[in-house]
Amino acid sequence: MSITFEEIPSGWQIRMDGQTVLTVDVPAGCTDSFEPIGDSALRWTRKCDTPVTQMKLTLKANYHPRYFQIPSVNYNGNGWGSGAQYSGYCCGNEPWTYAWHRVAIPACTYSESEDFAIALFGEEKGGMSCSIYPQDEGLVQELIWPEVEAPKVLSKRCWEDPYYGTMEPTDSFTGILMVMKAGKKRERMRDLLDFSWKYFYRDVKMCYTPERVKELDLLYIRSMWQQRFNGLVGFLNGVNWDEELCAWKKYPIAFEIGWCGQNGAQSCAMLDQYLETGDEDALHKAISTLDSWDSTAFLPNGLMYVKLQAKPDHLDSIMNGTIPTVLDTCNLGTAATYFFRAYDLCKKAGIDRPSYEKRAFGLCDFFARAQCPNGEFAKSYFVDGSIDSAHGSVACFVIPPLFEAYRRTGDRKYLDTALKGLDFYLSEFHKGGCTTAGALDSNCIDKESGAPLLRAVMQAYEITGEAGYLEDAVDVAYYLASWQWHYTIDYPKDTLLGELNVDTYGSTAVSAAHNALDHYGIYYIPEYLKLAELTGNDIWRQRARAIWYNGIQLISDGTLMVRGRVRPAGSQDESFRHTRWGRTDHKLYVPCEWCTVWQGTFRHAVLQELKDWTVLR
Repeated sequence: MSITFEEIPSGWQIRMDGQTVLTVDVPAGCTDSFEPIGDSALRWTRKCDTPVTQMKLTLKANYHPRYFQIPSVNYNGNGWGSGAQYSGYCCGNEPWTYAWHRVAIPACTYSESEDFAIALFGEEKGGMSCSIYPQDEGLVQELIWPEVEAPKVLSKRCWEDPYYGTMEPTDSFTGILMVMKAGKKRERMRDLLDFSWKYFYRDVKMCYTPERVKELDLLYIRSMWQQRFNGLVGFLNGVNWDEELCAWKKYPIAFEIGWCGQNGAQSCAMLDQYLETGDEDALHKAISTLDSWDSTAFLPNGLMYVKLQAKPDHLDSIMNGTIPTVLDTCNLGTAATYFFRAYDLCKKAGIDRPSYEKRAFGLCDFFARAQCPNGEFAKSYFVDGSIDSAHGSVACFVIPPLFEAYRRTGDRKYLDTALKGLDFYLSEFHKGGCTTAGALDSNCIDKESGAPLLRAVMQAYEITGEAGYLEDAVDVAYYLASWQWHYTIDYPKDTLLGELNVDTYGSTAVSAAHNALDHYGIYYIPEYLKLAELTGNDIWRQRARAIWYNGIQLISDGTLMVRGRVRPAGSQDESFRHTRWGRTDHKLYVPCEWCTVWQGTFRHAVLQELKDWTVLR
């Protein structure tokens, strides 16, 4: 495979194996050069005779793509779901432009035809935007200076006015170009993700030891325990600042078994603490919470309420007497997983709680009965077991507990149900190249729904030994990697993220609708480390380490002060507004200041699973 360049009157033609792939128009007074920097990768530099205040590095491909992507922002047009998100190439007749810091690889666009694949991205210092759109008989990919976001800017569930930046006169512009043979659909995304990771790679220094992280996380989890006047017991979601009280206030709305609340996992964390140290208070908080859910939440059909503010038969204290009656599979699958684990931990502690395992099996039996003929599970159900919302790969959360039910019983019903479901979601994933509906506060393409799919397919490989599942796992892992930040955004010191020295490197974006960074990648650190071991590709270890590094930033040790507010020990922001995205307060480049407990629960689960913490040091 060879890349050659032919100078033409308007600029350059770039050819691969003798076939013209790209045309580059060079403005008058400018000179372009292309420096090989790796397999299929070139550093494209444009020098101007006179400094300018605007520039575009524009590629024109002579194909209509079968697939395109702006990593973490736009997956082939974002044709799934609802709500505000970037859709297609254009808004009306005007192409979308995306700021460099909105994208997981700075200002990156990727496209492929049946024959070729093209990637273009910027340098870490930023200052540019990107765009991709069809033109005449081909496709345009470009880097744009100065930074622009137009014709409108995506914010949280709404749109804002366009942004047009300015810059000092500059005479040199650089981009990174990759020209590749296409291969299988989206296969060259692997090359882009591997090359860009290596290009921006740096080792990281952890701000806490794993031992200290564990200590702070358990402290914060413990502090969220609450017993209500109506007898309900559980762990609250976190704290937010109450300006009237001038204090941090626990979020009082509802207990939740999974997703943001993670009551099942938190109870198991407390049981772990008891088994390791004999801590009776931890045991009390765990058992009282699990018993409360066990006695209150479950339904005769095997389902359960996933959020509780009061006992379902005594709702006088609840506004309008209502509690959530839509039961999503993220919560249901998580509940089954942790009720199995809680049963095992109680057994180790000499505590008899057979009902915990019975509840987990009840959920798995419901999943087996409710599975559609094609293998799909619903995204959510009503309390009578009928379908509320039919579609979304978030339902992969039910597959790991089905595998666990098979391990415990040897009953093929559970294995067959799990594999049939997994094969359905893998087929959907390979068809569309994305996963959906995991971020429950949006309904779109996202990262969170890819996490249980990766866990499920890794478990399928472990159980069956079929090599195809390992290859599927690598595909899903690369998809998740497209949501991971490959570089550091250097925020100005007059922004809060700049003042706090928040590093974006290693973090992961939430969804196509919610362009914020959070710590959910912690969930699949064990899978990334296992992939490194199974494939021999050390990039997965590096990515896992970077996720951990990013995910322990701004954990308060009890003395951390942000905006004059001293934060409780173990607390941490759920997310960061790393780009021009946020709420109607128009505060940009800030932490969210909603200090949830789920990320600490995920960290604890990682530490409990890993026998060796060296990679996290």
